[in-house]
Amino acid sequence: MRERITTNLAWHAALLLAVLALVLGGYLYGRSQGPPNPPTEDEERAGLSEEDEENMALYAEALKAVREDYLDREALEPKEQAYGAIRGMLDSLGDEGHTRFLTPEEVEYDHEGYSNREVGIGVKLKVREGKVVVSSLIDGSPAQEAGIEPGDVLVAVDGEGVEGKNVVEITEEVRKPQGSWVKLTVLRDGEEREFTLESADLDLQPASWRLVPDTGAAHLRLASFSEGSAAGLDEAITEALQAGAERFILDLRDNAGGYVEEAERVATRFLPAGSIIYVQKDADGREEERLVPEGNEPLNTPLVVLVDEGSASSAEIVAGALKDNDRAKVVGETTFGAGTVVYEYPLSDGSAVKLATDEWLTPGGTSIRGTGIAPDVEAKPAEGQGASTPAEGKDLSRKEIFAKDAQLWQAFEALR
Repeated sequence: MRERITTNLAWHAALLLAVLALVLGGYLYGRSQGPPNPPTEDEERAGLSEEDEENMALYAEALKAVREDYLDREALEPKEQAYGAIRGMLDSLGDEGHTRFLTPEEVEYDHEGYSNREVGIGVKLKVREGKVVVSSLIDGSPAQEAGIEPGDVLVAVDGEGVEGKNVVEITEEVRKPQGSWVKLTVLRDGEEREFTLESADLDLQPASWRLVPDTGAAHLRLASFSEGSAAGLDEAITEALQAGAERFILDLRDNAGGYVEEAERVATRFLPAGSIIYVQKDADGREEERLVPEGNEPLNTPLVVLVDEGSASSAEIVAGALKDNDRAKVVGETTFGAGTVVYEYPLSDGSAVKLATDEWLTPGGTSIRGTGIAPDVEAKPAEGQGASTPAEGKDLSRKEIFAKDAQLWQAFEALR
């Protein structure tokens, strides 16, 4: 879950700092060829057990052998070895996609996801049936203005094929500094097309809306749970109501999450006071219910929630809350299945560890970790389609809107 950032959990931070210190200490051990130093008082306060010390000594022994006898000694980078050791420790937990290590550069990149600004060309990618496709576009982005469409299959970036690469690697290749150029080759309707795009500083609007002509229904899209998302959603709802909206499709497709506090605020827009939003469960099994505040006055218009496999974290909190409280039907595909609260623990050199410390359950007590939220009404995109945005349909008729987005049409049918 992206996620609360905290720096005040001293015990955990001290533990991670001690591990990093011990990893780097292995290098000094290798040079001195002496026994590892006994743990300092700070290390003991961090909770390192005798078994921890023995295991760190094993690492020091292995590092000593590498530094003394490895053939290509010029390739040795002590910090990279330390980073590798931390990654290995976290990977051994098996919490892929949640608990992870970030370099200082990755920390900066990750934090951009909490803001409403982004540098890039404005495409979101996902893997569908073994192919990397454009799942959605940022409104007003270079990619949208150039004519790239959701559902386009990505073939190459700057002339280099993407086959065999994972979607994270490809996303890194596509995203370049402001003013840089990137060439995308996509496949659409059996024909390859090339787009040369200039990376820009994008001002993101997390919430947007449009009325579907002649329906009284508003397509209300929430792209992220970044800072101010709930307030932006309020504005969109108010504008839609003033324009004549009588019911809403809350579109959370490709919403990878964000601040859990924003998710709580969004849920309160639709749920009465006292409703359970989610249940937070810590490592000791203690549970705490997160409730809609007293005096809340929710929006009572008909509502459905549209999700897909890219809906994760905070998006799942909202979908689960509305589903289990019988406030809305969930339409689309089974969600990602995050189900954890992840805290960030900064390390001394600007790197960080993101650690899953709590699990959250739906109001009905269901764990979604690794399984996701199953929709009430299953709806898959038609071939060559992705998640359309309200801006993409502003000049289209009802028929044209639904022809471009089969999932949105099925959500509308469920709303009716």
